[in-house]
Amino acid sequence: MDYNTDEQEIDLKDLMFAVFHKWRPLILVAVICGLLLGGIKGIMTYKKQSDPKVRKEADLTYSADLELYEKNKDTYTREIENLRTDIENQQEYLDHSIWINMSPYDVCEARVDLYVSTGYEIMPGMAYQSMLTSSAVMEDVAKQVGTEPRYLQELVTVTIGTIGVDKNQFSRLLTINVNHTSKEKAKTVLDAFLAYVADMQAQITASIGEHTVSTVNEGISSKVDLDLADLQRQQSQKLTDLNDSLQTKQKDLDELEEPEKEDSSKVAALKSAIKFGLVGGFGGAFIVAFVVCIVFLMGDKVYSAKELKERYKVKILGKLSSGKKVGIVDAWLNRLEGRTCNADETAEYRLIAANVKNYAGDMKKLLITGSAPADTLMRVAEALKSELGEIQTVVGNCMLEDVETVRELPLCDGVILVEQCETSKDSAIETEIEKIHDLKKSVVGCVVIE
Repeated sequence: MDYNTDEQEIDLKDLMFAVFHKWRPLILVAVICGLLLGGIKGIMTYKKQSDPKVRKEADLTYSADLELYEKNKDTYTREIENLRTDIENQQEYLDHSIWINMSPYDVCEARVDLYVSTGYEIMPGMAYQSMLTSSAVMEDVAKQVGTEPRYLQELVTVTIGTIGVDKNQFSRLLTINVNHTSKEKAKTVLDAFLAYVADMQAQITASIGEHTVSTVNEGISSKVDLDLADLQRQQSQKLTDLNDSLQTKQKDLDELEEPEKEDSSKVAALKSAIKFGLVGGFGGAFIVAFVVCIVFLMGDKVYSAKELKERYKVKILGKLSSGKKVGIVDAWLNRLEGRTCNADETAEYRLIAANVKNYAGDMKKLLITGSAPADTLMRVAEALKSELGEIQTVVGNCMLEDVETVRELPLCDGVILVEQCETSKDSAIETEIEKIHDLKKSVVGCVVIE
């Protein structure tokens, strides 16, 4: 025998359609399980939620959670607004600060040393320092040079120093130092401050006493300031840190979830019933599908013509409809699966007869038998008798049960098997083929009833 039943592959497509064809019990069990589980859970939830103690505890918990949520939300919102303000200010500072945007390797410096001479112990140099660094002077000079006072303050330093080595000497040296992006701009700012020195001399003389102001040293140069490079990096990193902090706070705010107040007992029971009803429905459907799969894998009945062809290596002469009425859904599934659906039987019988003639060769007498029902065997035999012409056909019942069929088997040249899906058994077909081969007879092919 040229077939092997020891190792039989599982056709996943057949298995899938076997489950689909059981859609009625699948839906029924799913609905029943869903109603049972959902109903029981809904009743339990309703009873629990209706308990006054449970409701009171739930309300207290919700109030505490809501209060904490509001506090956290206000805190995050306030911190985010502060960070956005800081970022705007820092960005504006980085964009407009002359000092920050200056090259640390080419800082232009304008400097003047003024000697303040007086016969009194009072130090007029400190008065000049205080007035030159005042907000009024800074605002006026900033307008003259086209910048803002806060950016000008970074460029200008006014210091006082002593003349001589005696620590008791009075401070008589006034130094004005201006840094800028070019020597011309540094000189312009310095000249604006020197003009104020001349204007202030009369006012300071009236307040402190007679004194003279003379220039000791004045010059313009350029220098490298590595401290400025460090400051620029720090200010840029500050902006990056602020943006990172803003993203973190915004993420925390977005992830902050407002606590949900528990629904009323009826609403909670309904939600619970729906949720567990769906779980029960899917569970019931899974149970049915699992049982169908087990029956399919462990069962002994033929499922499709393809199974006969692959398992027993028999030729499929043709496929006929069982004649059973099916609904719209089953008919649609049959079409998807490729099963015969109310096809023209006359044309099918002609096709089967043509295949029989091709495969029978010189055979003159054929036995039509199988494990299909007796009326089905008779119907197929009668239809083929008129189509086969000179080939003699003899119909018999299942050879495993009918003595006359067994007696007729040695007298024929070949056998046509008629098997019906989901009725004929694999074990019976295997035994039939063994008996046919034992008597040195040939299986012309198989007619499959679907």
